[in-house]
Amino acid sequence: MGRKSPIYAFVSRGGAILVEFTEFTGNFTTIAMQCLQKLPSTNNKFTYNCDGHTV
Repeated sequence: MGRKSPIYAFVSRGGAILVEFTEFTGNFTTIAMQCLQKLPSTNNKFTYNCDGHTV
């Protein structure tokens, strides 16, 4: 099975996205901000799988 590339990646500190990368169009920043708001402050990594992709 081939290796899948990430469709969106970002680095944040607190509630601010410092840098992000994607080669696709979509509402990735909006979804990322929603995920950040739901994370406990003790978490330092978040991954999400959807349709065989890890976000």
